[in-house]
Amino acid sequence: MDVYLEVKLKPGGERREYPTRLVHLGRGFVIVRFEMQRGGGPPDIPVSVPPGSVSLGYFWARRPYNLYRWRDPSGRLIAHRFDAVADVAIAPESVTYRDLVLDWWVLPGDVLLEEDREEFEALAGAGLLSAKDLAAARAADREVHARYRHIIDEAARLEARYARARKA
Repeated sequence: MDVYLEVKLKPGGERREYPTRLVHLGRGFVIVRFEMQRGGGPPDIPVSVPPGSVSLGYFWARRPYNLYRWRDPSGRLIAHRFDAVADVAIAPESVTYRDLVLDWWVLPGDVLLEEDREEFEALAGAGLLSAKDLAAARAADREVHARYRHIIDEAARLEARYARARKA
């Protein structure tokens, strides 16, 4: 299967590219699959990702967040991660977005943890985020806190519909 590129643009201008596999390209959203060969986990979040785990990334053109569903090699759900994002551009060969720094993890048992708030506030305080970016990040913050379970359930339905059929 051809590579589908996930392109993350960081606030300082850094561009990060992640080769993924396209699971589904729909009107206004895309699902990608990323295989984590090395495993690991975020430094300050109690999530252990074994080698061979899979992340499904969900990107919506008109939402201020994206979502990743992380599963271990046996298919057991590890965690979910939301990112605050802006300017999501979905194309036939890639999804590109600007990272707005704030992230939220949802661990099994519905434990919601926030990541990178201090970095976000420092960038905002230094004037390195536009008013539009601040509004999008705050909208993502509100939506994730108020609706994370609904969004996760929606992603589970999309996964059942599209991702499981294209695992091979």
